[in-house]
Amino acid sequence: MLDWMTLHTLAILLEAAILGGMLFFAFVAAPVIFTALEAPVAGGLIRKMFPAYYLYMGVLSALATIVLSFVDEIDAVAMSGVALLFWVARQVLMPHINRLRDREQEGDVAAAGRFKTMHRLSVIINLVQMIAVAVILVRTI
Repeated sequence: MLDWMTLHTLAILLEAAILGGMLFFAFVAAPVIFTALEAPVAGGLIRKMFPAYYLYMGVLSALATIVLSFVDEIDAVAMSGVALLFWVARQVLMPHINRLRDREQEGDVAAAGRFKTMHRLSVIINLVQMIAVAVILVRTI
């Protein structure tokens, strides 16, 4: 490996890519999509983007976990939690939220309340992941 490309440097690059991607999606892409497009089109686009987002971020955080296992075990464990949450969000939470949203749009009032709760949970999970990655990045630097 190149002299400048140590595992420590690679860990920083991966962590920065994860945090940057998360911040961009949450604070730029999603808001722009919902302000520039009609609600049904925006919702459909976001629904198609989320699986790719979670997969990409999950792969990056899994790679960061592997690299961090050689740099700092505590940070590696924390990053593995981030990676696990991306998998849970993609495979469990997102499909459930989509089903609830579909039922809400069909007029199911109970589903509307559950959709809001599950959506709020997904936002909280994403925020916790952002904070964890930011803390890991600062610790690694």
